[in-house]
Amino acid sequence: MLEPASHASNRLKRVFAACAFCGIAAACSSADSVQPGTPAAGGSGSSTATTATGATTGVAGSGLPTTATGSGGSGGAEPNGTGGAGSGPAGAGGGSGGAAGTAGDGGSSCSTGLAGAGQVKIVKNATTFSMTRDGASYYIKGIAGGSNLTLAQQYGVNSIRTFSSNGAAPFLDDAKSHCMTVLLGIELSKMAGDYNNAEYIAGKRAEVTNLLATIKTHPALLMWALGNEINLGADTQQAWAFVGQLAQLIHQQDPNHPVITVLAGANVTAINHVVQWSQGIDAIGINSYAGVVNTNTDVGRSTFTGPVVVSEWGPTGHWESPNTSWGRPIEETSGAKSRVYKTRYESFAHTGRILGDYVFLWGQKIERTPTWYGMFLETNPDLGLTGESLATVDTMAFEWSGTTPSNRAPDVTAITLDGKQATNNVTLTAGQSVQARVTVVEPDGDAMSYVWEILRDPAQPDLKGAPEPREPRVGTPQRGTIPTLNVTAPPQGGQYRLFVYVLDGKGHAGTANIPFRVN
Repeated sequence: MLEPASHASNRLKRVFAACAFCGIAAACSSADSVQPGTPAAGGSGSSTATTATGATTGVAGSGLPTTATGSGGSGGAEPNGTGGAGSGPAGAGGGSGGAAGTAGDGGSSCSTGLAGAGQVKIVKNATTFSMTRDGASYYIKGIAGGSNLTLAQQYGVNSIRTFSSNGAAPFLDDAKSHCMTVLLGIELSKMAGDYNNAEYIAGKRAEVTNLLATIKTHPALLMWALGNEINLGADTQQAWAFVGQLAQLIHQQDPNHPVITVLAGANVTAINHVVQWSQGIDAIGINSYAGVVNTNTDVGRSTFTGPVVVSEWGPTGHWESPNTSWGRPIEETSGAKSRVYKTRYESFAHTGRILGDYVFLWGQKIERTPTWYGMFLETNPDLGLTGESLATVDTMAFEWSGTTPSNRAPDVTAITLDGKQATNNVTLTAGQSVQARVTVVEPDGDAMSYVWEILRDPAQPDLKGAPEPREPRVGTPQRGTIPTLNVTAPPQGGQYRLFVYVLDGKGHAGTANIPFRVN
């Protein structure tokens, strides 16, 4: 079904935009590079803990003898880092330290693990909210998914979200070793009838009681999350009352960690039900994709007056995307996803009532397609894929740390089949020969290779986020070094999807796919 196009017929030249970028580690400022009359910035803080709580002090600002004010050094990488005091004739300002549990501007080292007891408080500031951990300001820069934690730590991530409590203790230990906290999920049913089931209720009470006995004092614990999107099927008084009972049970034994419940979207009716029927909820988690930019406004229409965690966000969801005329959702390219991640994050982060967020998905899963939500590729020997990172990782690395990775993923911007885009409802006849083309920019000038495959693309039931099976492949994968491919339509009528994976050979990739049907 798939055949590499000849080099002679390739009229699309790869575009290379060679750019030089700084590495992840930030360089310290030097007074020698400051023009006369300009205050010198303080040096970055040491990454070595200097107190029992792991606080790190930045180097003092060196303010030059002018009327200007020198700035203090930024806090180092350890939790609770504090800025250095200003010094010199005009060096008055101390720099800002790293937020608790996250790297300061001075670096991303975490030699001793997350420090401190982990006492978490939510603070109201007029109409906005903030959070502290062991008394230091703490804004969540989080990931949903527990893979590639060393890379996440390097890029400035300070928290991880889980969706269940399975393996909670070792997961917390792992997070602690990477200087990260955990929003610990306690899975609750989306089936309304379960909340009238005495056995189910008793089992969940026992689960929470056991967790309180074993992990409530773990320094990596940030907050408890009761349920994930139970409003999709259990938006009832019985369900929310039980959520409130669990919240009160937690508060009775653990006053040091807030309790949230997580909703699918900023649904005003569901939020009002939480307010009405769930006692003891300290904040609401909102899972939102295209609508995440309106989170503050949407929540503001409800009766809830507390803080919000953006507990899940990412690309445009499959339910929000345009469809083909036969009802198949059209997925964004990896390059398009990287741009919507940037615009969405910058629209909601550090605004209004939001305490922070967890980007989805720091890992890979199959939901509608193998590439829709993951920020990494799958590991698939048949395709030669080894879990490469995508452009969304580069985007978030910059948003978290302020620094662009030194080598970035290919920027895939378009895919066509028979000269048509997905919105043109590509329809072929059995055995028809057409050409596929992917448009890609390699930001670092790396040599690219291309892997193509066709999967069946049937109508799929809504599994409400549960993992889905990989659809059967049609034909054999094709590999090449040019961005075009000769494709022969499958001999059987049906719905299909053509995928391309663009690899740079340095652990990064770009993706695109296009649905088509065969008559």
